[in-house]
Amino acid sequence: MMSTLSTAAWAAHDVGLATAVGGTLYGRAALEPALHEIADPIERDRVATAAWQKFSWINLAAHGVVAATWFVGRAMLSGREVSGPARSMTRIKDGLVIASLVTGIGTAVLGRMLGQCARRGEGPAQVREAGGTARGGERTVALQRVVGGLGIANLIANIGTLGITAALAMEGSRSPKFAMRSRCLP
Repeated sequence: MMSTLSTAAWAAHDVGLATAVGGTLYGRAALEPALHEIADPIERDRVATAAWQKFSWINLAAHGVVAATWFVGRAMLSGREVSGPARSMTRIKDGLVIASLVTGIGTAVLGRMLGQCARRGEGPAQVREAGGTARGGERTVALQRVVGGLGIANLIANIGTLGITAALAMEGSRSPKFAMRSRCLP
């Protein structure tokens, strides 16, 4: 039974990371550039806001699943069952998961504020079109910079979490004691 729950938690953890990384990469590499095909800045802001706000709920859920599965599984281990390198990697993953959660929530909250700017006619595309002189332009530009920076930080934290998760799995396969106990960890 514990093995089944652990497997399900590990799968949920990985799907959450895949969603957070894949969604952000898609948005930055495909959606945002494609939006430039829309000539009208009001329409461009409307479409961007709608897309990111729909994804933000999925993204927040993904971050919650990643954090919950990691910290619940982590609480089931004392630390004595792992090697020194695994303990260090576990602490690094703790920090990365916290950073991912904080930057993910920050991006969602500030992204919603940016969406409100767009609905008021102060969206990023509208501000750019007006040469930065549009009403509320400074606030929009500042919000867009912070959201972009948090998004990059979130992507880095999530990719780091993916890497350390793989390293921990490899470490677990080297230690019979940890291999037995790591079945509780995603």
